[in-house]
Amino acid sequence: MNNINYILLCVLLVLASCKKEKDDFEEKLLMDIDYMEVSSKTNTYNFEVLSNTTIKVETDADWIVLDTNAYEKGKRRIGFATVTNADDERSGIISVRINHEESKQVLVIQESGKVPVFYVTVDGTGDGKSWSTPTDINTAVEKATTNSTIYLTEGVYRPSKTIRNGDANEDSDKTFEISKNITLIGGFAKDALPGAKPNAALYKTVLDGKLASGKEVFHTVTITAALDTESKVHLEGLTIQGGNATDRATNTTISSVKYSRGHGGGLLIANAIVYLKQIEVVGNKATNDKGTAGFAAGMYVFAGARVTMEDSKVNNNANNNNNGGGLWVADATLTAYSCQFNDNYAKGTAGGVHGYPNANIYLYDSEVMNNNNTSYGAGVYMRENSNAVLVNCLVVGNKSTSANGGGGVMQYGGTKVDIISSTITANEVVGPGGGVYRRDKVNNLTVVNSIISGNKQAATSRDIDAYTDNASIIPSLKNSIGGTSTYGDAGTIMNGAIFAPSSMLNTEFLPIGTNNPALTYGLTGTSLGAVGQGYNPQLDKRIEKDINGESRGGTVMGAKIR
Repeated sequence: MNNINYILLCVLLVLASCKKEKDDFEEKLLMDIDYMEVSSKTNTYNFEVLSNTTIKVETDADWIVLDTNAYEKGKRRIGFATVTNADDERSGIISVRINHEESKQVLVIQESGKVPVFYVTVDGTGDGKSWSTPTDINTAVEKATTNSTIYLTEGVYRPSKTIRNGDANEDSDKTFEISKNITLIGGFAKDALPGAKPNAALYKTVLDGKLASGKEVFHTVTITAALDTESKVHLEGLTIQGGNATDRATNTTISSVKYSRGHGGGLLIANAIVYLKQIEVVGNKATNDKGTAGFAAGMYVFAGARVTMEDSKVNNNANNNNNGGGLWVADATLTAYSCQFNDNYAKGTAGGVHGYPNANIYLYDSEVMNNNNTSYGAGVYMRENSNAVLVNCLVVGNKSTSANGGGGVMQYGGTKVDIISSTITANEVVGPGGGVYRRDKVNNLTVVNSIISGNKQAATSRDIDAYTDNASIIPSLKNSIGGTSTYGDAGTIMNGAIFAPSSMLNTEFLPIGTNNPALTYGLTGTSLGAVGQGYNPQLDKRIEKDINGESRGGTVMGAKIR
């Protein structure tokens, strides 16, 4: 065979091989969603698809506005917006296609634009339109639309519906799922009449995760509502208890967010704007009962959620196997006013409040008291690019049995903590830094008008301490007490101004006694207001008062002025 014929044969073989490979190529389209519920208001949404060829998208609804009609191959997010609905519930189809034969559809249900109000009792069977015809909680939540309000009478409510995409054969997947931006207000009397006002202290409205069978749900309340800048989830006058976060290695996926079964025994919140008022998250736990031990026995906030708490409690929650006793914030923001994070326990890190990772936590007029754990950060533990601002706070009586350090406040992994007009005392840790301890990467600490003294730590340590990797990073202390030393306006130690915590702080953590530098070297409310204006965003005007709302007319340091 001559060279020319040989070359031609090779070319033919290659072409035949290419044709065979082309003929064997199979176009694939993968999607794990076929149904979406959306708000009645204008908003944006997306879902994921995976394809090895070009993707085409279309819809049969004029109120669904697609971002584009074509996508390149690969893993893609199909984006769309909705037009506000002022009428009844409506539906539309989004078709995702790669060829004439291969296509998939997503049914989009847009809730009604009408905003009903519901009245609920534990055993309600009516239409829920009045106190005389109350309905049950599941019916009310299902029929509610964005901005609906649900009123609940006193009593114990237990979840009976499985979380979306959960396992219907797993009782622990039952939860009170709040999937819309609605309001639930408890605290009404059983015999409430039109015009009745709630009283959460008198008429206890309890959402209990312990089922009649004795089994416990993974999360008593799960908030899965979409983030809507014009609406929010509002919970008020409710006690949330009985949840058991366990089996952390498994999760339920809702709108591309993975809700771990082992996070947040009492309350689990993701990717929503949430307002909590007079909410008590108490008596929840995290365990290894069903697999990998859970995190955050009380409350877990994650995935971009923005939560505001007022006059609420995350108390008496216990994690006997792992990290996180009370509150845990991850990749989210939480602001608390006049709240308690007390008496929680973790066999591990973060007994009371945990920010990890990328968390922003603002505590005003709040308590972090008597939390216990066996490792880092018994009181407040900030880690991995997280930031905290504590204003008018009491961080008291927190204890760790570990030599790792950090009784009151712990910083780890590149964090920033600002402590303003707060009192951190009577915390105990076997290791260093009973008041504040900093470790690993650069951790910036600013202390203004505060008292950090009277804590117990290793004999070689002090109230404010740092590991060797942070020893050269000097914290900023101004108009504050650190141990027995007093720091003035310039951030330098004032000679002769000695603070004795045993005689200069009373049992109510109020500065007392003659020659007490905490009574004379502090800042006025006006000066503190100017400090707050220097932050971005600016700090709340509460900075000008003390934990009890008393105006700071004098120069008293710490959370309380009288």
